Amino acid sequence: MRTFMGYHRTHCDCPECALNCQYIPGYLLPSDLPKIAAFHGAELNPCLDWRHQDAHFHQFILENLLASPGALVLKNGEPHRMRTIVPARKNGWCKFFDGNLCTIHPVAPFGCAFFDAHQDPHVSSAISGAGLTIIARLWEDDPHSLYCQIWNVLYRKSMRSPPPEECRQRMENHSGRSDYLSSLYL
Repeated sequence: MRTFMGYHRTHCDCPECALNCQYIPGYLLPSDLPKIAAFHGAELNPCLDWRHQDAHFHQFILENLLASPGALVLKNGEPHRMRTIVPARKNGWCKFFDGNLCTIHPVAPFGCAFFDAHQDPHVSSAISGAGLTIIARLWEDDPHSLYCQIWNVLYRKSMRSPPPEECRQRMENHSGRSDYLSSLYL
């Protein structure tokens, strides 16, 4: 079973959890890239930068992922965007969501695999914070990492997702449950 910092991946596919798939697909950690790519028959070579990855990997990335401006976090007391990579959208939904289930469930991105609508908001905030810390350190310590290169390529090609808060607002407007949904995303 997949775990992250002692937390087990979730498996709920109820309509409340599926709202996230429809409006705000979860972000990828760097470790998600090779798993999701391999699931689609693309191979990531961890020793190579973006320019030297094979064409099939490039195609997979460009067809399936987007650069997200990312979550708003406080850094030194100032708001800061945590740039992340997220699944591409198809008709507004996560392109891996078929309207009922996740088509890549065994290798779902971190931001999907460890969250559901029934979690205690403090637990989901702790898990998300830990994931975002990994990404923040990567941008600070290795801005030329493959994850950062991919984000930059997607961004330059205007392959971008809306900001998470805009996606959440759309989800809240659709569901009519802003009090409930806001508590999920502190």
